This record gives sequence, structure tokens and C-alpha cells, in this order.
Amino acid sequence: MPTASTITNVFLTLDGRPILDDLTAVLPAGTSGLVAPNGRGKSVLLDVLAGRRIPDRGAVDWRHPVYKLDQLARVDGHRAVDTLDRAGLFDCFQRIEQGARGEHDLAAVDGHWHLPALWRQSLDDAGLHCAPETPAAKLSGGQRRRLALAAAFLLRDHFLLLDEPSNHLDRQGRQWLQERLDRHPGGALVASHDRELLEATGHIFELGRAGLRHYGGNYSFYRRLREGELAGVGKRVETARRQLQQAARGQQQAMERAVKRGRQGERNRGSQSKLLLNARKESAQQSRGKVSQQFAQQQQRLRRQLDTARKGLEQQCAQRLQLARAGLRGGPRLHLQELVLPRGPRREPISLTLPGGARWHVSGSNGCGKSTLLKVIAGELPPAAGICRRSGSCLYLDQEFSLLDREASALANLRRLHADLDDNYWRTALGNMGLRRERALRPLHTLSGGERLKVALLATTRGSRAPDLLLLDEPDNHLDLDSRRLLESALREYPGAFLLVSHDPVFVGAVGIDGELAL
Repeated sequence: MPTASTITNVFLTLDGRPILDDLTAVLPAGTSGLVAPNGRGKSVLLDVLAGRRIPDRGAVDWRHPVYKLDQLARVDGHRAVDTLDRAGLFDCFQRIEQGARGEHDLAAVDGHWHLPALWRQSLDDAGLHCAPETPAAKLSGGQRRRLALAAAFLLRDHFLLLDEPSNHLDRQGRQWLQERLDRHPGGALVASHDRELLEATGHIFELGRAGLRHYGGNYSFYRRLREGELAGVGKRVETARRQLQQAARGQQQAMERAVKRGRQGERNRGSQSKLLLNARKESAQQSRGKVSQQFAQQQQRLRRQLDTARKGLEQQCAQRLQLARAGLRGGPRLHLQELVLPRGPRREPISLTLPGGARWHVSGSNGCGKSTLLKVIAGELPPAAGICRRSGSCLYLDQEFSLLDREASALANLRRLHADLDDNYWRTALGNMGLRRERALRPLHTLSGGERLKVALLATTRGSRAPDLLLLDEPDNHLDLDSRRLLESALREYPGAFLLVSHDPVFVGAVGIDGELAL
């Protein structure tokens, strides 16, 4: 198997805490997937592989040049072409085309006359049918993501490190990304929670407490192996629990037999000397003490085994997310009549009535106005025309988690937003989502994107009263694979109404959608 890179004993600490612990692996050529629970260190590992972070010890040896595209990468420059034009030659070509060329411009572009056609082809190939000088600010988040990816794919000889590359991409954008990865000769390591994208990879690497494990195969192959491992851990927990119960019953029975023998001895006191009786009593007490000590040692050993097995199960099991249900009412929840969005492309006015318990998918390409529509419904933007009428309570979870204070901890954010619920309630809820102990008290900006999203989900869905209408703008972005299945299950069972924006067909199909609004 051709090798792209060798990782040897990489160890890294942040704030005195081990993040990457003695990782060793061989990255094959071609496209591989990287999966991990939120907060485990995927982005940090990619930084180490890209040479942006130096490990405390260990080494990474590359056979190819390498390029990393961050999860929240910004496009370079003010124009679309500035991201593609790494050498800054676009203005030289513009001056030459306008007849104002100088010797410097001609010398600069010598040997690069193919670039203008290549830039236009890259924009068209990425579905960005715009002029190269189009201001980047006019592009939607998904369009800017495509632009950054298009620039990465121009580096044909580079091995690409892509952090959540499909986030914010529409359906067409995700298909384009898969096609470009298939054709990219340099190879790639894709850190992603996108199951369709992972299905198309040839290898899966999992970053977990046990290190960096290589699963030879695509996502389906990885899931089958992981489910088998999880079943094995569950059996070990059940075996350890049963052995501990048997030991406790054995101790109880042994003590009952010892007490019974003592009572029998008391009934025979009249036929035996006092010295002999006292000796037998002392011997019986010593025997009971020895048996008790043996059983205590056995139970201590079995408790350690049970704790170890439970920790292994805790590390591998999905967390729990239960949406609030109290206070939900029936009747219409939303009425839109001839609604015109205040910005974005002009389209047909929107008319829609959403009853209680309805679950609709808002679909459409990047830049068509999905997020704008949710902001109008939430009351953050006024419509250009038409009627928007809500009935009951409404909660809006946007892509930037703007309801949260980045400087405050997860626990402090939840207390601020829901003062009627105590710390124990929120600590339990955070623990069920994998944010335990000190992680619940760290400033939000120090947590991963997926962990911040978990806090935002708790803030919008776990108050003392359930919202009558949930507005969810790509809530599956940033969530790890187990947490996505968690959210799927919670939304599927939620009796309230919601509008969902998502580009993941697997996620949309799993939450029980019963209507679609296509923009």
C-alpha cells in the first residue's frame, strides 16, 4: 500500500493536559476519513500533521507537500479570484488585457498564461458562476466554502488535510466535493462527520482514548466493527456486574452459616468446658473475620473490573439528549402569507401554514435565503412584504450560536438562559452530552465547535418549557457521528413543530420529516 505519511509516537499537551498521547500510524495514499468524538482533538491532530503545531515529542514524516484547510477557513482577499490567485497575478493580467502593460507585468506572468482560464474553470466547476472580481462579501457561507476548497484542489501535488469540508455545502456542493476528492491526485485526509462523504473513502482512522486506530475500509465497514466492539464491552460490563452480585450473595451465605454454627455451639455449652468453649468462640470469630476479609478483597477486585468496563462503555456509547416536552400546545404554530424575504435573490412569495407537531425541511442551494427565512420567522429581520405570524413560543438556533456568551462557561450560559433550573440539572444534562466535570466550567471559546453546538442544543431544547416551534439552521454541522444519531433520535421523538435547514440527506431522512419547503 503506497504511503503518504508516517506518524511516530506523537505526544502533545495543551494547558498541561495530554491531547495527543503517543500516536503512531501510517497514512496511506488516496483519500482517508478521520473520525473522533467532539473535543477529542481532530483539529489539533491536523495542525500537527500540517506542521502548524510542534508536538512535545514524536515526528511526522511526509512523502508529499501538504496543505490544510481549516474548518472555519476564511477566503483570502476581497475578490473571489484572490483566493485562487496565490501569486497575485490577476491584476497583472487585467492591466495587460487593458493595454496598460509594463515590462514588470509581462515578466511576472511569463509561463503563467494559462492561469486566467484555470481560475474561471475552477469557479465554474465549483458551481460559482460569477466573475473572478466578484466581491467575496457577496458570496454566501456555502459559496465561500466552495471557493476555499476549489483553491485547495488547485494544489494537485499536495496531500490535503480537510477539516469538516462539507459543512455549509448544499447538496450539489457535497456531490462536487466527493467528485473532486476522487480526482485529486495528491490524496487527502478528511476529518468529517458526513456519513456520505466517509462512505466514499478507502480508509477510516478513529482518534480516541486508545490512540489513532486504522480501520481498513469505508464508513459502513468501520460501523460494523465498532458496533461489534461496543457489544463486547457491554458484555464485559454485564459479566462484571453479575460476578459482583454473586460475590455479595456468597459473602452473605457464608456469614449466615457462621452465625448458625455459633448458635449451635451456644446450645451445646452445658456439655463442654468453659475453656474449650472460649477457644472455639475465638476460633469462630477469627474464621468469620478471615472469610469477611477474603470476600472484601474479592469484591474490591470485582468493583475495579466493573468500573473499568463501565468507563470503556461510557467512552464508546452515544450520549443522551432528551428534548423538553412540558407546555406544548396544539393548533397552528406558524402562518406565512405572500412573504417576501428582505435580502437574497428575488423569488416567488412564500405562503405556508405549519400546525403543531409538523416537521418541515427547508431546502435549497447555498445563498437562496434559507437562513434569512429563519431569521424573519424568529423576528430578527423584518420581511420585505407579506405576513409572518407565529403562535406560541419560538426558539431559533443559528449557525453562529449567537445566543451563547463565548467567554462564559457552558454551565454559566445555561444558568443565564434558564435561571429556573438548578446547577445539578444542567450538570447532569451536560454530562449526558459528554461535557463532564472541568469541561463544563471552561470558557466556551476553548471548546470544539461540536461541543459548543451541544451547549446551544441544550439551551434551545432543555428549558423547563418546550418551545412550540423550533427553528434549526444546520444543527448537524460540527456534531460528531454519535451525537448526530442522538439528535436524530431526539427530533424524531419530539412532539413539537420544527423547521430544519440541513444539507445532509441521511440526517433529514432520519428525523421524520413530513413536509418540505424548497427555496
